[in-house]
Amino acid sequence: MKRAALFMACTLLGSLATSVPAEQAARFEILDLLEASLAAGEGVPAQVLLQEYLDHHPRTSRVVELEVLASFYAGDYEAAVDGIAELRRDTGSAGNLGELVDVIADTYEMTKNYETFTYENFEVRYAPGRDEILVPYAIDTLKRAAAALEAELGVKMVSPVRLEIYPDAASLARVTTLSVEAIRNTGTIALSKWGRLMIASPGTLMHGYPWLDTIAHEYVHLLLTKATLDQAPVWLQEGVAKFLETRWREDEASLPNNPAASQLLHDAVEAHELFDFDQLHPSIALLPTQEAASLAFAQVSSFIEMYYREYGREGLQQTLWRISNGQDARRALAAIAGVPWKTLETRWKRALSRAPKPPPARLIPRYLSGEATEQDEVAAVELEDARNYVRLGDLLWPRSRPAAASVEYAKAHQAAPGDPVVASRYARSAIAGGRPGAAVAPLMRTLERYPTHAPALSSLATAMFRISKFVLARDAANRAIAHNPFDPQPHCILSKLRLPQADHEQALCSRLGGMRE
Repeated sequence: MKRAALFMACTLLGSLATSVPAEQAARFEILDLLEASLAAGEGVPAQVLLQEYLDHHPRTSRVVELEVLASFYAGDYEAAVDGIAELRRDTGSAGNLGELVDVIADTYEMTKNYETFTYENFEVRYAPGRDEILVPYAIDTLKRAAAALEAELGVKMVSPVRLEIYPDAASLARVTTLSVEAIRNTGTIALSKWGRLMIASPGTLMHGYPWLDTIAHEYVHLLLTKATLDQAPVWLQEGVAKFLETRWREDEASLPNNPAASQLLHDAVEAHELFDFDQLHPSIALLPTQEAASLAFAQVSSFIEMYYREYGREGLQQTLWRISNGQDARRALAAIAGVPWKTLETRWKRALSRAPKPPPARLIPRYLSGEATEQDEVAAVELEDARNYVRLGDLLWPRSRPAAASVEYAKAHQAAPGDPVVASRYARSAIAGGRPGAAVAPLMRTLERYPTHAPALSSLATAMFRISKFVLARDAANRAIAHNPFDPQPHCILSKLRLPQADHEQALCSRLGGMRE
């Protein structure tokens, strides 16, 4: 192949050229470079390379396989399905595509009637219906994530960044290699693979989840796939993704605030029960429990945080470059640090053992919508007296007896002031009883230890609005939407503030059910 065509291919692959320098490109056959583009998660350059190849060479079965993959990675699922059918007609099998055949077919069937919204280099696909309201927030997150994360990792996507939002756990399982059981067991609700980002709608879980940070988390995975040609081990991928998942909304990279995960990590250090990093292969999503998954994320992200603090983004980028060239991840990290891997690992464990004990916080289980009720939440309240008071309050609340319910919630809060479920119930009743000021302190204390507790965020927005703390109300409402955008209350609060998007938020307030107490 001509050097000019190879140079064009490297240019199309953007920063992949740092892993496959132009001066080395002549050593690659075009199909090898095409496969490298797929390893980098770049479907569009793969299609360009494929066309360049077909201009001069016949379509063999291997070429058809690559054509299927290029179409799949580029988001043309119908063409990928047609290519599989052609393979079967011509060869009697689907070649080396293996289990990907079913994934491609299911993805096409799931998404063929999806809506698509495109903005600049971003594309969001979603099922018609309520998930439409997610699109503006998702696009804003993708734009900000691109700017922040591409700078951190030193790579930039050439292909459009495609986000697919699936309406429930079963849909996400169908288009991935995950099972619904794995999603339920570990709370996994997103994946980055085959050149695209996939998340379950926030409505998949009873109170949503940090879905905007999750989009950014998966964006990190997409960029890491390109930066390393998909050669980074799971523990490194997840450590970097967890460490950088809030970078899109922060000025600097830092560990996400997660006291419950910090508590799990502290307890595991004291009990000498840390995971070996290799135990996380092939996926954290396959660990047995949500506690195990949370501990795994806490471990690997704390290691990356230590490494980043010592060697900066440049050290991280150089590590990824070494991995892309085939160096083992541990050796690459050690080479940049200038010390043996064992020394790096010992430093990290020593730092963990010296870290101050975090404030007590328990892991709040994630419940799939339709598989749990508020009473399942109450069952997780640890103190029996508080649990009983909350149950009595919950019996009174829907019977239009908020004053009587408030008395029971107050008793529960007095018995267990640090419990997030109890505090949220108490705050809700205080607001309904015309005492929003009484709700603020319990909610603030709760969110210090449980910053992703969506009911507390929603109630805090309401309480702050009622006491005329409008900036704080706005911030709490935006944080609530970033966890549970289907709760009407935060939208209703924002609609009452003098904001550019007030009309949009009013429409969502009305669409989702209007103002509530």
